[in-house]
This record gives sequence, C-alpha cells and structure tokens, in this order.
Amino acid sequence: MFEIFYWSLGLFLASLGIFIFVLTHERRSMWAGFTLTTTLMFLGFLAIDTIIIIDTKFPGHHQIISQILLLLAVGIALLIFLFVILLILMFVYNGIKILFKEGTKWSNFLSLGMGVAILFLIFGFPLLGRFNTQPWFRFIYLFLSLSIFYLIFIMVMYTLTSWLNLINIRQKPLNYVVVLGAGLIGKKVTPLLASRINRGIEIYKRNPGSKIIMSGGQGPDEAIPESHAMAAYAEEHDVPKSDIIIENKSKTTNENLKFSHKLMKPDSRFCLVTNSYHVYRALVLAKRQGLQCIGYGAKTKWYFTLNAFIREFIAYLVITKKLQATMIGIIGLMTLLLAGMYYLSIILGL
Repeated sequence: MFEIFYWSLGLFLASLGIFIFVLTHERRSMWAGFTLTTTLMFLGFLAIDTIIIIDTKFPGHHQIISQILLLLAVGIALLIFLFVILLILMFVYNGIKILFKEGTKWSNFLSLGMGVAILFLIFGFPLLGRFNTQPWFRFIYLFLSLSIFYLIFIMVMYTLTSWLNLINIRQKPLNYVVVLGAGLIGKKVTPLLASRINRGIEIYKRNPGSKIIMSGGQGPDEAIPESHAMAAYAEEHDVPKSDIIIENKSKTTNENLKFSHKLMKPDSRFCLVTNSYHVYRALVLAKRQGLQCIGYGAKTKWYFTLNAFIREFIAYLVITKKLQATMIGIIGLMTLLLAGMYYLSIILGL
C-alpha cells in the first residue's frame, strides 16, 4: 500500500519538476499545458492514495471516509456535467451575440458552430455509431472517434498553454515593447487596437528606459499605415515621441515580428502586446523565427474573445498542419492495421 503511495508521490514530484522546467525554459511549447495536466492528474492520484492510507490506519472512521470519497466523486461528476452544459450555453449565447453585434461574415459563426458541434458530439455522434454494424463502418467510426479525441486533446492543451503564457511573474526589465497592429477606422485606431496600445503603454511605463514599437503596415482599405495612427494615439497618451519607434511595412503577424525585431539593438529583451486570444499564436510564430520574447494580453469584450479564440486555434492548426497531418495519419495507420488484423483473422479462420 505504501509502495503505491510512494509511486504516486514520486510521479507527482517528477511531473511537477518537468512542469517547472518547461515553464522556466520554453513555455511556448504545448508541453506546458501537457505537463500541467499530468501534474494535476498525479496530484489527484496522490490525494486518493493518501485517503486510502488514512482509511487503513483508522478503520473506525471507515464510514466517514467512504462518505467523503462518495461526495467527492459525485461532486466531480456534477461539476463536469455543469461545465459541459455551461460551455454549450456560453458558445451558443456568445455566437448569437457576436452575429448581432459584428455581422454575419463566416468567421463570426465559429462560436455558435462550436456549440452545435459539442451538442452533436454528445448526442449525435454516439447514435451515428449505431447506424451500421458492418466491420468496415466500425473501423471508419473508430478512426473518426480517435481523430476527434485527438483534436479535443490538442484544443485543451492549446487553451492551457495560452493561459500559462499570459502570466508573467518576475520578468527581467524589457528594452522594447512591441504592440501589434489591427484595423483602423479612417485614420483612427479601433477600440480593439486602442486596448492593445493602452496595455503596451502600461508595460512601457513599468520598464524605464524602454522603447515602444508600433507595428503595422497599411491595408488596402486603410487611409494610413496602422503604426502611424498607433503612434499618434500613444503621443496623445503622454508617451514621448522619442520613445516611439514605427514599423510600417508589415501585413501579417509574422511580418510584425520579423520587421520589428530588425529595429531593435542586438540581444534586446522584448515583449509582444496584442489581445489575449492572439498572444499564444504570436508567441508560436516568434518561436519559429528563433525570437526569445514574452507576451502580454489586452482586454477584449468577452463575446468577441470566445469567437476569436476559436479562430486563433484554427490558425494554430494551420501553422502546425504538418504535425497535425502526421498525427492524424498515424491514427489512420493504426486503424488500418487493426482492420487488417481483423480481416486476416477471418481469412485464416482464427
């Protein structure tokens, strides 16, 4: 019994150590979310083993301990059920709200679509598995099930890693604060872009001697480059012109990072400032360029954030399409192998 406890303790401490290592060395990796999950899982196992040992040492309190375990199990099950219901309602409500407020372009249907997809996975997909009892259909259903499970797993890891990358504690002083551009209204910044600049100014003021880089080129429907409007806004909010650097060539987030970095002195420490839902993908792009930096998120309206976060996750899948295609391919090969073994056993009469 104590051996199981020591194993649980060892696994928890090992997982916690790996989690801390990932956080301090390269938290922009999905390993950050994965090691956090395993650490919490092993902590749960450790708690269960501890309760079992207490139950063994104090048999007179067996009934009380059993009731506590039962209440915990019921509580966890209830929380999971309520979380799923709340998640569906949240996606549907936000989906409808953004359609009314932001219009009916395809990207605004993501939140509502996610709510419908969750409903289908809970109620429709299991029924689909009963549609056909033929072995070939069962293997297709298995492939789809494993692929969906993998995508859900990646989305959870993406969400956890995104949250972890929004937390910056005891960071070294920064030399540059890079604010990523967004759309304009005429020659003025939008409320969304203003929130990024305000957050950038806040971080700039916390790092004396730093410079703030306004990064954004001119889109086909914009009167001036985004960075020029951003710089004007920053000056209006008491940032000296001498501390503002303009990067006005970029058209994409990748170019924001590339061109802004060229404006910095060698070996400079810098951060990216964008809306919270966009931070992690920007950091992944920076990592792919070999740039060391951290990210800060600006506040965004909740109904917009949820929809935008789904869009960012889809964009992440596109960025890592080779990896995702490889993983889905491996799932497909495993399914084909199982199907081959099944049909071979029929042929051989096993």
